[in-house]
Amino acid sequence: MMFRTHILFALFFYVLAVVFLPLNFSITLALVLAFGSILPDIDHPQSFVNRNYLFGIGKSISLFSTHRGFFHSIFGALVFFLISLLIIYPFNLSILYPIFLVSGYLLHLLADSLNISGIKWLWKTGHFSGPIRTASIFEQVFFFILFGITIYLIVGNSGMDGITAFVSKIKP
Repeated sequence: MMFRTHILFALFFYVLAVVFLPLNFSITLALVLAFGSILPDIDHPQSFVNRNYLFGIGKSISLFSTHRGFFHSIFGALVFFLISLLIIYPFNLSILYPIFLVSGYLLHLLADSLNISGIKWLWKTGHFSGPIRTASIFEQVFFFILFGITIYLIVGNSGMDGITAFVSKIKP
């Protein structure tokens, strides 16, 4: 799937949680979740995350890893979870950052499981695939339906009151 679909897929689940659970929406955590949702594509040299972030680290990774290989498995998620724990520890930051990063990562894997190529959740085994081809009209339709549902969750039946209610749940 394309990077924008991955980001929207992750944010959809975050908005869903905020609407139905007693949670506040955090822009910072949403950004961490969104970054986590594009991070598995670090194994593709032309991916959005490699072209715009990571200062060439991802391109180095893509030299020894195949796309939808190790980094498209729960083991790749575990690696980035551990790395993020090491990063937050010296700064005494909240454990929520690594949790949201890996949640975005896992939601990327879930979205790629809907792709016709699929992924192997356990790296060498556990292959799951679905009907959606990357950048196809079906992915576009999926994206716009997901976008519509996400907006509906934010706005609801109450128009501006729904937006106001959702915005009141936002914290920095």
